[in-house]
Amino acid sequence: MTQVGKMLMDEGRQEGKQEADRKTARNMLKRGDSPEAIAEVLELPVETIKAWKQEIYAIV
Repeated sequence: MTQVGKMLMDEGRQEGKQEADRKTARNMLKRGDSPEAIAEVLELPVETIKAWKQEIYAIV
């Protein structure tokens, strides 16, 4: 496989993981979990979870 092909596959995996993390965060927020707890579980910055929370509730 070419280097470009590997890079594209890695990028796709990253996007898939981010979508899965966003879905998990959304479900945990609906459950009433705090952004801090979600960040700890997903091993992401709290700021990321808070930004996603704003996006999620802006859509609803």
